[in-house]
Amino acid sequence: MSTEVEFHAIRPFGPTILQGKLPNTLIKVLDDRATELLDDEKLSKKYDHSMNLAGNVQKEVRYPQEDLGSKTFEPLIGALGQIVKQYISIPPASDTISPEYVGKMVIESMWVVSQWSGDFNPFHIHQGELSGVIYLRVPPSLPDEYAKEDHYPCVGDIVWHCGQAATFSGHKHQATPEVGAIYLFPSWLSHGVYPFRTPNEERRSVSFNLHLKKKDPIND
Repeated sequence: MSTEVEFHAIRPFGPTILQGKLPNTLIKVLDDRATELLDDEKLSKKYDHSMNLAGNVQKEVRYPQEDLGSKTFEPLIGALGQIVKQYISIPPASDTISPEYVGKMVIESMWVVSQWSGDFNPFHIHQGELSGVIYLRVPPSLPDEYAKEDHYPCVGDIVWHCGQAATFSGHKHQATPEVGAIYLFPSWLSHGVYPFRTPNEERRSVSFNLHLKKKDPIND
């Protein structure tokens, strides 16, 4: 008598977080422009984005909207478009917004977060349908700090929360930043960033919010 049992997992509930890796060429485009915006006193003041955000960090500066439509950023925007297409093709996301009805994405805002020792981002949500984070710089000492945390290692990590703690059900996902890593998730998904302690080192990331426009059967 056979005792083999056929089975498969069903994942009908909860949001999806898509993790990927951007090439160094695109990270350099974002990082070079971020340095210009952060280091120039006039630009950092003109494009200061901190009043729109929850972060307790040294500087949060938005990329000018004209940057997002420039030739320099064109390869990056194209890559983000491919990632979004991948995201909405995965169930259960594809069951709520059918990919065949999505015409294009519109990036509402994109900003750089310059985080230093003691800075943190409390739990918060974003605007738009989808949000993302891209890592440009990670403090070199972060692995050493992480290794010293013997109880609940979390220094410098990002964490997402959804629902409540319950047996057989996850309610959080935690990730350690790596240069080039990108995460895409629903804008309503609560998330936060833990602080790190080493002075004179920067944790630099880019966040963005985007809308999905319904396909126009006439013009698309």
